[in-house]
Amino acid sequence: MEVTRVELSALGATVDGVAISPANAGMQTPDQPFLDALNFDSASVEARLKSVDNPDGSVIATLFYEIACKRSTDAPPLFVSPTVLADGSAMQRLNQLGKAAQKLDIHRVDSFENTPGWVSKSKSYLMSGTGVGLQAFGIYSGYMGMIDAIKKGESLEAAYQGTSVAAEFGSLIIEQGLTKTGQAMLRNGSTAFRRFPLTSAGKVLSRGAGLFASAITLPFDITDAVKSFNAAAASSGKQAQDHYVSGALSVTGAGISLILGVAALAGFGSTAGPIGLAAAAILITGSMIYQAARVVDDIDDYIELTTHERLRSGWFAFTGQELDKEVLDRFRVSKAFSEHRKQLQASAKTLIEGAYKDFVEQVVDGSFSVELRPVKVWAHQWKAGTNQPFKLESEPVLVENDDAISARDGVPANLPGVVHGVPGDKGVLWRLGDGNDKVEGVRKKVNLFSYREGAKTLEGGDLDDGFYDQVTEGELNQEKTSAPASTLKGGAGSDTLAFEGTRPVAPTRHVGHDVNLQTGKVLLRSNTLGVDPIEIAQLDSIENISTLRSGTSHVTATDDANRIVANGNDHIVAGGGDDTIIIRGENCSVDGGPGDDRYYIAPTSAYATIIEDGEQPSVIELGWPMERIQRWQIIGTSLVVHSLRGIDGEDPPQTLTIKNVYRQVDGTRELRHSKLSFKTEDQYQLVPLLPALLNEPGNHAIEMLISAVGKPLAAPAIVNEGPVSISEKSAHRHFVSRIGRRVEFIATRETPSTSQVVFIDFKAEDIVDVIATYDVDKREGVSGNSHLYYSHINLSVLLPSKLVIFKGLIQTARHSTGYTGRNSLKVNTPYLAQDIVLLMQDGVSYRLQGFYPDYFDDAETPGTKVRNAKDCLKLRQGNYVFSSPQVTESILLSAKPNKVEIDAKAHNGIYVLKGQSSTYDIHLVSNCIIRLSTPGALAKTADASTWNLYTASMSETIRRDDIQLISTRLQVGSASIELPDIDDDVPVDTLSVVTSAGNIYEVSLLFEVVVLYLIDARGYASIDALLADIHAHQTRSELAPTVYVTHIGFKPGDVGTLVYQPAKSQWSIDTDPNVQINPQELTLGAVNKA
Repeated sequence: MEVTRVELSALGATVDGVAISPANAGMQTPDQPFLDALNFDSASVEARLKSVDNPDGSVIATLFYEIACKRSTDAPPLFVSPTVLADGSAMQRLNQLGKAAQKLDIHRVDSFENTPGWVSKSKSYLMSGTGVGLQAFGIYSGYMGMIDAIKKGESLEAAYQGTSVAAEFGSLIIEQGLTKTGQAMLRNGSTAFRRFPLTSAGKVLSRGAGLFASAITLPFDITDAVKSFNAAAASSGKQAQDHYVSGALSVTGAGISLILGVAALAGFGSTAGPIGLAAAAILITGSMIYQAARVVDDIDDYIELTTHERLRSGWFAFTGQELDKEVLDRFRVSKAFSEHRKQLQASAKTLIEGAYKDFVEQVVDGSFSVELRPVKVWAHQWKAGTNQPFKLESEPVLVENDDAISARDGVPANLPGVVHGVPGDKGVLWRLGDGNDKVEGVRKKVNLFSYREGAKTLEGGDLDDGFYDQVTEGELNQEKTSAPASTLKGGAGSDTLAFEGTRPVAPTRHVGHDVNLQTGKVLLRSNTLGVDPIEIAQLDSIENISTLRSGTSHVTATDDANRIVANGNDHIVAGGGDDTIIIRGENCSVDGGPGDDRYYIAPTSAYATIIEDGEQPSVIELGWPMERIQRWQIIGTSLVVHSLRGIDGEDPPQTLTIKNVYRQVDGTRELRHSKLSFKTEDQYQLVPLLPALLNEPGNHAIEMLISAVGKPLAAPAIVNEGPVSISEKSAHRHFVSRIGRRVEFIATRETPSTSQVVFIDFKAEDIVDVIATYDVDKREGVSGNSHLYYSHINLSVLLPSKLVIFKGLIQTARHSTGYTGRNSLKVNTPYLAQDIVLLMQDGVSYRLQGFYPDYFDDAETPGTKVRNAKDCLKLRQGNYVFSSPQVTESILLSAKPNKVEIDAKAHNGIYVLKGQSSTYDIHLVSNCIIRLSTPGALAKTADASTWNLYTASMSETIRRDDIQLISTRLQVGSASIELPDIDDDVPVDTLSVVTSAGNIYEVSLLFEVVVLYLIDARGYASIDALLADIHAHQTRSELAPTVYVTHIGFKPGDVGTLVYQPAKSQWSIDTDPNVQINPQELTLGAVNKA
C-alpha cells in the first residue's frame, strides 16, 4: 500500500515526536525503526476523518491496520495525544486493536521446515492459519468499524468496565451505543472482506490457509442472524423455526469470532488454531442436532411416531445411519399420498382458473392409494459371482381406486377430491384415471369424463357430455379381455367419445378402434391376421366420435347428424343425416352417405378421399389459403384437387379426391354430382364449373367460379425505384415494377427478423444473373490462427434494365469463431438475417438463401470480392399467385382547374384521374402509379385536358434524364404515369413536367417526344452552365420552338421574359421579338421588371 507524506502529515504523523518530513521519511521502503517510531496525533486523525468528503473509510482503516501489523510487539501506541487518551474513547480503542494486531503471528509455510519428519507441514500450517486468520480479520473489521464511527461522529459507550479482556475486546467490535455504525458495518461487511485480502496479513493467509476462506467471521454471522430473525418474525410454523435456528447459529458464530479475538488480545496466539477448530465443531454439532430434529419432525408430519421411534430416528439421523425400514416405509407411503393429492389439487386449480374457467365449474379427481413395491436399484460396480448387481428397494406406487359416485342432482358436498371454481352455467370435469369406476354425472350440467384403463360405467346428463378415453400403450398391446367392457351412456344431448393420445411409433398389437354407433360396440382392432378384436366398451346414445391420433380406426355412424373427427389413417362411414366430418389424419377415406354433409380438411391431411351420393349439397372446407391450390382435375370419374404442402412446397402434395362425381356411360362421362362447393381458409367460396358431359378420354382440367370473395392478403407496396427500408412496422409485401433502374432493400444488424415477399414484374427467365459482393478482411491472431472478417454482403438480382439489390439480408457473427474446415482459419460466419421470398410474374418463386463464400480463396486474396450467387436462389416447388397493383381510387375531376396532391405514403394501388377538358396541377410523390385520361376527348365529345406534373414532393431529385416516355407510359423518377392510347382523330391531352430545379418539359403524346420549353435560371451555377445545358438539349433536338427563361437578368431598359428561339439560335424578349439579346449580357440574380 502506498501513501504520500502529504497525507501522513494531514493525519498528524510524527517520527519520534518530530513532524514527518523528507528528512525523516525519505526512504523508498519504510524500515522497522521508522514503523516503530511512527505515531499519529489523535485529534488530527479525527479532524481529518470528519473533514474529508469521502464515505469510504476503508482506505484509512487499511492504512492503520497495515502499519500496526508491521510494528514490533513492544512498539508504543500508534495514536498519541498531549493528554492521556480517555478510557473508552475511539482512539484508545484503536490503540487496543493496534496492540492486538502487533501480536499477530502470521506464519508462513516455511516456518514449519525445521520440524521432525513426521510433522505434516501443510496441515500444521492450515491448523494454525485458520485461527490466526480469524483473529486478523476480526481486528481488521474492528478498524473498519472504529474509523466509520469517527467519520460519522457517533458516541461510543463501553458495554463493560474493568479489566475483563473478553468484555474489553467485545466492546471493540460491537458497541451497545454504536447502533448506526454497527448497522453500517453489517451492511458493508462485504467491503471489509473484499479489502482484507489486499493487506499483507491477508495476502500471506490467502496463499495457504484454505480453511480460512470458509471460516466463520463476525460481520457475516451478525448479518445472517439479523436477516434470519427478521425472516422468522415474518413467517410461522416450521419456516419460522428454521429461521430462528439459523439466527441462533449465526449468533453463535459471532460469539466464537469474539472468543478468537479475545485470544489475540490476551496473547494466546498458540491456542487460536485449536480454538478455531473447536468453535467450528460446536457449530457443526449444533447444526447436526437441529437437522436430526427436523428429520424427525418432518416424518411426524406424515405418520405418528411413538416416543421410542422418535428417539431412535433422531439418533440415526444425527449419526448419519439409515432409519428403520418400517418407519421409512410408512413415511414414504404417507408422503407420496400427500404430495400426489397436492399435485392434483394444484393442477385442477390451474385448469379451473385458466383454460377451463369459462366452461368448467368443478373438477372431481378419482380416489387413489399408495402401495410399496420392490424396485431394482442397480449398483455402479460389482464383481461377477460375488454379489448381486442390484438390491431391492421399496418405492411408493400410486394405485387408482374403484370409485362409485352418484351425482345426478349435483356433486355431493362431502365428496373428497373436489376443487371448486366460480359458480355458473358450467360443467363438471371428472378425472377418474384407472380403476373400475361407476359415476352418474350431474343431470343438468355438462359432464366431461376423463379416464384411462379399467371397466367404466359412466352416465352423462341431459346436455352435451364428453367421454375422453386416455389411450395407453398398454391398452393397445392388450392380448385378451382383462376386464368387463366399459358402459358409456350419453343420455340426452349430443354426446362425444374421444380417444385421446397418440399411437406410439413402435409397433403395437392393435392399431386403433372399430367404433359402430349403430350397434354401440367399441373394439380394439388390428391389421395383423389372426389377431382377434377385443371389445372394450358398449355405447348408448353417443353421437360423435374423435379417433386416435396416428391410429388406424374404422367408424360406422348412424343416420342421425353425427360429428366425426378422423385423426389417424381412418375409414369413416358416416351414414345418413347431415354429418360434419373433420379430417386431420394423413390418409383418410370418408363415405358421407345421404344427407347435406359438411367436411373440413385440415392442413395435416395428405391424402383424403370423399365419397358422396350427389343427391344433396356438400360443402368442403379446405384448411389452407386459395393460393396454395395448384389445379383441379377430373381423373376418371373423380374430381381431384392438388395443393401445395410445406412452406416451399417441399412436402408431398395435398391430394383431395371426391369420388363418383361422374359416372361412365357408354364411353362418355356424365355429371353425377353438381352440388359440390368449396371454401378456403381465407374465406373464398368456390364452385367447380363441371361440364355435363366429358367425351374426351384422359384427365380434364377444371375451372372454378369464385362465388364469394374472401379475405385477400394486403396488396403489395409499389416500388418503382429507390431504397426500401426493411422493418417490423413497414410493409412486408412489395411490388417491383419494370420501370426504374435500381431498387435497394435495406436492413441493418439491428433490424428484427421479418418475412418479406417481393413481387418482381419480370418472368423467371428474365433473370440475367445473381451477384454477391462483399468485403473480407484477413487478420492474424496471436495464437497463429488467421481470422476472416466479412462485411457489406449484398445480393444483386440482375434483370433487363433493372437491378434489385438486397443489403443487410446477410449479416455476420460478431466474432470470428466460425469453423471453415481448417483449424487455423476462423471466420465471423455469415448468416441469413431476413426471410425473403421472390415471386416472379410467371408464378415461379424463389426463397433467398444464405451465402457461403470460398473461405480458402478469400484467405489467399482478401479485399472486395464479386462472385456468382445463383445458388442463393432456392426454387420453391409449385406455382404461386403473382400480385400486381390494381386500381384503388378512381376520381372524376371537375371541369374547373384543379390541384391534386397525392399522399406521401406507401402506395399499393393505381390512382385513376379522369379530367374534364380543364387544367390540372398534379403533385407527384415517389413510387406511385397514376393513370390519366379525358373520357370525353377519347369519346370525341369534349376537348382534351392539360396536365401539369409537379415533382417538388418527391423524395428524389428529378432532372431531364429522369423523364422517360415509353409508349403509353411516362416515367418521372420513381413515379409512373399511365397514358391512354391515342387515335389520330381524337383531341390529345397536353402534359408537362416540372423538374426539381423548376425547368418545365412538355411531353408530346402525339410525337412521343419530351422537349424543354421553360428554364428557371436559378437552377444553374453560372450563365455558361445554362448556355451549355441549352446547347446539349438542342443537340438532342429536345428544345421547344420557343424556350422561355425566367429569373435571369439581361440588357438594362428591356422589360419582359427572356426567350430563346432554337431555329434561329437567337435570344429576345417576349414583349418585343425584334429586340436582340446578346448572351454576353445575361446575368444571374438581377431580374428585369416592368
